[in-house]
Amino acid sequence: MNNIFPKFEHIFTILAGIFLGGFSIHDAFGYIDPGSGSMFIQVILGALVAVGVAIRVYWEKIKFKLFRK
Repeated sequence: MNNIFPKFEHIFTILAGIFLGGFSIHDAFGYIDPGSGSMFIQVILGALVAVGVAIRVYWEKIKFKLFRK
């Protein structure tokens, strides 16, 4: 077979196996540690701060695109 991308010959089979393998996972018998709640809050707050900093850094470009005449 004349394949243009020989490295990616079986990529569909590999990706399908990974995707369909996720549906065969059974119960994990795990728990969420009580300290995980504060970690989730820190992640959310960090993401909000990062968005605020990005807006502050690029404010002139954003303002130009929104209010150009």
